[in-house]
Amino acid sequence: MATASFHKIERAHQMYREGRYDEAMSFYTEALAVAKTKPQKIALHSNRAACYLKLHHFQKAAEECTSVLELDNKHTGALMLRAQTLVTLKEYNSALFDVNQLIELDPSSEVYHNLQARLRTQVERHLLRFLNPKPSWKKRKKNMSNLIQGRKK
Repeated sequence: MATASFHKIERAHQMYREGRYDEAMSFYTEALAVAKTKPQKIALHSNRAACYLKLHHFQKAAEECTSVLELDNKHTGALMLRAQTLVTLKEYNSALFDVNQLIELDPSSEVYHNLQARLRTQVERHLLRFLNPKPSWKKRKKNMSNLIQGRKK
């Protein structure tokens, strides 16, 4: 990478450390536009994902992780970060898919197995809520109204 790009990356790192995530993002984006190698692109997409997380732009952070995984489908850091981001977005099935991939890459990881167990519980809860939804507010209000009227009689 050219010296100018290297300086942009160093400036971006400094801004990130200072909590100036929007500004860091701009420099990482400029450096990404001229990045030539796969490792450079992976690092810059990872840095952008970190900025998006700090800014609470979870969907964009997940997209940056996907960009990393398109370059290296076995990048455990991107898989883990995307899984955690998807949990924040309550996309439990997608997060579980990523965790299952992590377990394929490292079957002995207790961290991955624990996360898988928690996600399975979340998926089951979500499925139960979908299959047995609570009555809508209007329905509850009507039921309450009927109860009140019934008591008045």
